[in-house]
Amino acid sequence: MRTIHKFEVAISKETQSIELPEQSNIIHVEYLMPRRTIYMWAEVPADMTAPKTTRQFRVFFTGDGIPNNASYLGTTIDQYLPEAYHVYELKG
Repeated sequence: MRTIHKFEVAISKETQSIELPEQSNIIHVEYLMPRRTIYMWAEVPADMTAPKTTRQFRVFFTGDGIPNNASYLGTTIDQYLPEAYHVYELKG
């Protein structure tokens, strides 16, 4: 059985480590205006004792260079600022 959980991704050019259950699948990325931050939703095993792994994520701004080891997850837009945020997972 699976479920969906929400994880915060800081708006920063720094690489972020987020601990997720193994076999998690990122399914959606969105900027939430009331919190002024980015969240991603992941489909995860419903078993709360499932092993976890630390994964690396980074937010890129439009025009930033994106490394070859980055895998695209989604783009979200701040409706009040002229900013788009592109969320990638960094592999290896």
